[in-house]
Amino acid sequence: MRPIQIWADKVQDKEKDSLCIYDMVFQPDGDQLLVTAGSRILIYNVNEGNVVQTLKGHKDTIHSLSYGRDGIFASGGADKLVIIWSAQNEGILKYSHNDSVQCIAFSPVSGQLLSCACSDIGLWSSELKSVTKHKVSAKVCSCSWTNDGQFFAIGMYNGVVTIWTKNAEEKVRIERPGGQPIWSLSWNPSREDAYDVLTVTDWGQKLSYYQLNGKQIGKDRGLDFDPCCVSYFSTGEFALISGSNKKALLYS
Repeated sequence: MRPIQIWADKVQDKEKDSLCIYDMVFQPDGDQLLVTAGSRILIYNVNEGNVVQTLKGHKDTIHSLSYGRDGIFASGGADKLVIIWSAQNEGILKYSHNDSVQCIAFSPVSGQLLSCACSDIGLWSSELKSVTKHKVSAKVCSCSWTNDGQFFAIGMYNGVVTIWTKNAEEKVRIERPGGQPIWSLSWNPSREDAYDVLTVTDWGQKLSYYQLNGKQIGKDRGLDFDPCCVSYFSTGEFALISGSNKKALLYS
């Protein structure tokens, strides 16, 4: 299949300088695209490519976006804030961490939001309307939930991967040789596999797979670049890995 570019937009600040886009996410119905632009969130009409709304609430660069149930979404950034937004694009709640928020992710089955910073993680629940925080040993670089929302994994700057229950109980700790940063990890979304599979990449240029109990599946696979992103097809059949080689590689 050959992709065709529909539209393009250059995201700039008030001085017309280009802005780094740290994250973007489609609305669940696919009609709009949310893009981080410094301390703002730009909402694009997907078909036309025009900005239909600009959301303001953060005071510094936004690093991560995530959609939850019922159209709500969240943003987290360098101002240490997490903001919960309604389906009508209104900020309805905010809470803070002690450090810059690196990544956030809603559970795929509930209203639970995981937010990860440099020294702790937070769990916010739409049902309980509360946040619980838990200390971690290093800056969190990446996070991902299992399909059933019962567990989540975080990858840290010191090369450690930990797996937690949805109640914030640390279940497994994986200390990878070399201690290289884990900039991206992801659970395979396939519902047909006999067990959950966690894909982990690090800046030691290695690709690895683990079971939920922390047991490694096979051996490390060498990469010739620093990986920055792992993204699975919705079926879990294939994964795209991209990084410093300026390419997107497809893996089975």
